[in-house]
Amino acid sequence: MLLAEAPHVVSQQRPATGTQRHRLLFPGWPLWAALVLYPLWWALGLGAFEFILAAIPMTITLLHRRPIRLPAGIRVWAVFLIWNLLSLVMLPAHAPDTTAGSISGRSISLLLRLIQLGTATIFLLYVVNLSPEELPQRRLVKWMAWLFVVTVGGGLLALAAPHFSYNAPFEHLLPHSFRSNQYVKSLVHPQAAQVQDVLGFQAPRPAAPWGYTNLWGNNLSILLVWFCAYLWEPATMRNRARLAAFLLIAIVPIVYSLNRGLWFGLVLSLAFVIMRLARSGDARATMVAIATVGVGAVLFLLTPLNHVVQQRANHGASNGIRSNVDHASLKGALESPLIGWGGSRKVIGSSQSIAIGPSPKCPTCGAVNLGSTGEIWLVMFDQGLVGAFLYIGFFAVAWWRLRADRSLIGSAARLIAILSVFYTFFYNNLPTSLMLSMLSIGIACRNLQVWPARDPAGELA
Repeated sequence: MLLAEAPHVVSQQRPATGTQRHRLLFPGWPLWAALVLYPLWWALGLGAFEFILAAIPMTITLLHRRPIRLPAGIRVWAVFLIWNLLSLVMLPAHAPDTTAGSISGRSISLLLRLIQLGTATIFLLYVVNLSPEELPQRRLVKWMAWLFVVTVGGGLLALAAPHFSYNAPFEHLLPHSFRSNQYVKSLVHPQAAQVQDVLGFQAPRPAAPWGYTNLWGNNLSILLVWFCAYLWEPATMRNRARLAAFLLIAIVPIVYSLNRGLWFGLVLSLAFVIMRLARSGDARATMVAIATVGVGAVLFLLTPLNHVVQQRANHGASNGIRSNVDHASLKGALESPLIGWGGSRKVIGSSQSIAIGPSPKCPTCGAVNLGSTGEIWLVMFDQGLVGAFLYIGFFAVAWWRLRADRSLIGSAARLIAILSVFYTFFYNNLPTSLMLSMLSIGIACRNLQVWPARDPAGELA
């Protein structure tokens, strides 16, 4: 329905001048490959790394562009990146209430994190520096909407075939020591769901095509905004019907994901939409939105979905673990508030006792990574309170700058900026969610740009 076709290559009838003589691919093709072809990369086992690969041609393109247009909040983000590097001096230090670990063990995950942060930066700069002529806004939003359809499809696959998984081609290329690591395996081993005992029995929680249930929920919430934006305009009966029908379908995997953070995020999104409609003065649209929410609530109460939510509310086994890890992360941040500890550590013991730790019978008991329960806790521990302030500050500045754009795209990006901060308390944003957040902010920043006219040959006038 929304499969975004590749734009045509630049016409050969247009005079080949400047860089166009060497242009073999259409403008924005790395974004098309990263977003539209994402199901393919996931099937190959490269879903967690394809954004990094796509950033390589983006970087080459940016190096040949002058001047480079800077998006809202980029200076704050640049300071945050520098803070990540400064905090590395604390990597050999021992943080309180953590296991000793090894610098080499920390370095691998830390290097990957730094690369991913750089990739997110490149995505933001790249999309901002593509003119509307090279890549129209409507087409870019369509690509994001398509990825939402893929995410919902992955959720439905998880419910229909929860044990679906296979060894991906890329997985076979990795050494056994890498493949045996649970975190690495979740990223390179395609699986439909994470089957977990959350409700007192084994139940599938959607993960495809993002590897983890929490990543699935985080990404779906961001992409849902663009899916709605794509079908909201033009305001035709066909578009509204498609939007309503697909949202009803999406409710099923959303509820069965047992993802409380996602549920709260969707409530926040609904409140934002209703407030925006009310402030716009469109009474009819506001009433339609409120009525739609009411109908959805009634349908929810009359279906088995209501029972699932009640069960999830009564089973909060993860609350103690989250509270313990969050407390330890905050304590570590207060011990080194300026630059943090450079990288994550494993907390001693568990929420029950400091004596509880990994064993042959329970390799995952205790020793949980600090910051694994949310991005803000990770940044707070790794880069200190200053780093956390800079991280949140970037999204705050971007939201403030984008308030001048009252268009649907501007409103969508402001909502995503709010969600990006909200989800930091529950989810980790890497390896993929931060890329989608950066793309979202970049899409809206393009609306604030003033682009020079082009002559018929395609060169700047």
